[in-house]
Amino acid sequence: MRMRTAILSVCVAALIAGAGAGTANARGALEKTEIHLAAAGLGFPYLPFMIASQRGYFKDEGLDVKIGVFSGGSKALEALLGGSADIVAGAYSNTITMAAKGQNLVSFAVQANCPDLVFGTTKAGKETIASVADLRGKRVGVSAPGSSFHMVVNYLLSKAGLSSKDVSIIGVGASSGAVAAARAGQIDALMINDPVATMLEDSGDLFALAEMRSEDGNRAAFGGDYTEASVYATRSFVEKNPNTVQAMANAIVRAERWMVQATPEDVSASVPPDYFVSDKALFVKAYSKLGRCLSTDGVMTLDAAKRVFDVLAAFDPNVASAKIDLSATFDNRFVQAVAQKVAKP
Repeated sequence: MRMRTAILSVCVAALIAGAGAGTANARGALEKTEIHLAAAGLGFPYLPFMIASQRGYFKDEGLDVKIGVFSGGSKALEALLGGSADIVAGAYSNTITMAAKGQNLVSFAVQANCPDLVFGTTKAGKETIASVADLRGKRVGVSAPGSSFHMVVNYLLSKAGLSSKDVSIIGVGASSGAVAAARAGQIDALMINDPVATMLEDSGDLFALAEMRSEDGNRAAFGGDYTEASVYATRSFVEKNPNTVQAMANAIVRAERWMVQATPEDVSASVPPDYFVSDKALFVKAYSKLGRCLSTDGVMTLDAAKRVFDVLAAFDPNVASAKIDLSATFDNRFVQAVAQKVAKP
């Protein structure tokens, strides 16, 4: 009885705050309380899951979420497929590429509606690269081969009349490794997101060829916003653990609602120091560019899924020729259940 009272108290407090968190009692017992989450990195599009962790939203839902941060989305995906992770905070596009291979992954919460990416030349490539079409024979840094960063590079190459075979792809990570590679002249171009992108631009170590963090930039690159950062799991996990997935969705949407109202300074106070790269001032400056990209409800639309498919199909013949039911690659039931319980603040 004391436990039930404590849980009810947490729920009432969350409702008063407009957070939208649910409780295990309201939806049934959690099938699994300890969750191993593989994160594709610490880039800004993946902030909601970290905010949910740092501000105690997962704990409020009765979850003990163990977070492992990987150098790129392909590594996080490997952890999921290998069984060492239950859930991934990573690229929605992985659900499509794996569907083309006959594996069923499901995104159940969107974290951001645009990728917050900058693709540019480093000092080593600045004199010879004026556009993406000039990248033939060049060294291109991505977080990890096979990651969403790599996929977007492939897409931009295809738009410029090149292919992935025309460049050398080098995995440099998405944080300090990318900074070191750019400044040491180990790469000629780099695909990176914030806050690293802003830091390298400010220091004169990155010169943008394309940016995907503004409405105009996303329209130029993709034809519109590119919904990539999500939280996904295998379909079997979602089907076997619906109450646990609902709890995860509650916490993530709660974090998104908080972020909509928070200042950049508030957000900087709610993340680990690893996000700063150099200092809080950089974080605040970079985060100020991100606002419009953040999801406010975790919902994926079929139009957004189609745009991601079109980007992948432009350079990946396996995706282009596959018969994929895009509606099966995402499941909005859980984030919509949060929206129905409590109005947005």
